[in-house]
Amino acid sequence: MSGNFLKFKRRLCVIRTIRAGIVGSSVGLLAAGVWLILTKLAVIDFEPISSLFIGLGLALVAGGVLFLFGGRSDKSLAEELDGEFGLKARVQTMIAYQGEEGELVALQREDAEEKLSAVSVKSYKFKGLPIYITVLAACAAVLVAGFIVPDMRDFVPPEEIEVFELSDMQRAGLNELIRYVESSKMEEEFRTSIADELRDLLSRLENINTVPDMRAALAKSMAVICDITYTSSTATETLDALWDSNNVYLKHLAVTLDASSWSVPDWGDFAERLTEYSMVLMGDTSEDENALVGKASLKRALDSMKISLDILQLDTEDELCAAIDKLFNGNPGGLSLILATIDYHDDTTAREALNQSLTLNSQSLYDAVSLNRINAATGEYTMTRLASLFLVPVPEFERPEFVRTGERPDGGYGSNDKEEGGGNHNGGVGTGATYGSDDIVLDPITGKPIKYAELLDKYNAIMNERLDGDSYTEEQKEAIRKYFDLLYKGVEKKEGN
Repeated sequence: MSGNFLKFKRRLCVIRTIRAGIVGSSVGLLAAGVWLILTKLAVIDFEPISSLFIGLGLALVAGGVLFLFGGRSDKSLAEELDGEFGLKARVQTMIAYQGEEGELVALQREDAEEKLSAVSVKSYKFKGLPIYITVLAACAAVLVAGFIVPDMRDFVPPEEIEVFELSDMQRAGLNELIRYVESSKMEEEFRTSIADELRDLLSRLENINTVPDMRAALAKSMAVICDITYTSSTATETLDALWDSNNVYLKHLAVTLDASSWSVPDWGDFAERLTEYSMVLMGDTSEDENALVGKASLKRALDSMKISLDILQLDTEDELCAAIDKLFNGNPGGLSLILATIDYHDDTTAREALNQSLTLNSQSLYDAVSLNRINAATGEYTMTRLASLFLVPVPEFERPEFVRTGERPDGGYGSNDKEEGGGNHNGGVGTGATYGSDDIVLDPITGKPIKYAELLDKYNAIMNERLDGDSYTEEQKEAIRKYFDLLYKGVEKKEGN
């Protein structure tokens, strides 16, 4: 093979290397740029630095593949040189007969060498180089764009402030609710406070024009009403105290005095409970053949209850506690009087004395239970009605712990035991309706279904912003925090079931 032809081969190898480098660099720059853009726009979950490795890797692969498989044969190069420089197939013939000897072959080879030596190696150029440079520049521009694109990985879109306007239905509903509270039998101090809060809420809503402000106003009012409601009724605290005494007879008394299932006071139901309670004290309901019955059972029951009540030291300034204290220590009609004379009774007279005591104290007990239930029911209905008008979360209503769990005084569980769901009021808005973390409710703004817990988080976030300012007094802030604690208790209980 002639020396001149080898020069052109070396020239071709240089061009081949440059072409592979440009193509590899173009692929690497393009891949790195696209990868960088996708990472910064949070389309793919990688760090931007990973684009460097992606680009380098693809550049090496693309350049290497093109260099390895982009070579040309001697025959192909000869054809190109003959055509480009007008050598009339001289180089092709020389390459074709390069392994043969002869006078004619030698003359042809000399002629080809002479003509080829007259062609400058530099005249054999990189064809399409401007196109390759243009492509390289375009790919580099993509990488530059990747550096310019803003990093959206931590971008939080600005919250769109929705417009709020109090509707005629909501206005009418609030006015109706105010009239309901004012005409209720709730104690006056609590009734007046709730009605005033509702009027203040209506006044504020008339001047509110954004959804966050509406939610904040509703959360504040719901918190205040919730606080007033549970201040107005001490039944839950008192019955929980009786239950926590671990005295089985006081547990039965707590069940007897529990009115949380009443929508309105029910004397008939209460009278039946007192009858059942007298049977418990007399041992009539025991299934144990060796259990005490009659006056022996009554004596043991009254004696154990007296000890437990002395330890509890109930606050007799409270209506319900005072009625319970009167049941035991009243004169006449107190159970303690029966205990003092129990040894002089037979079973029949002991039962008569017990029934007389319960009868004498039934009205004071019923009045105290009814008052607590009326107070609580009025406040709970108010919160439930507000929830339906504005689709705001309502707290888990206060109920004695044994009602929530369905636990019975004997240690067993009723139809609402823990294994079946854990009570009736997990995050509920009233009898028959429960909200929890996996429940779907309607978003009042978007009109689309949303998880209750997610909606609750929206309200909580809004109120956290408000609580950092001076919009509320310390008492109001404490009520609001308690309100949201009650809201989240319902969610936690539902998740934990």
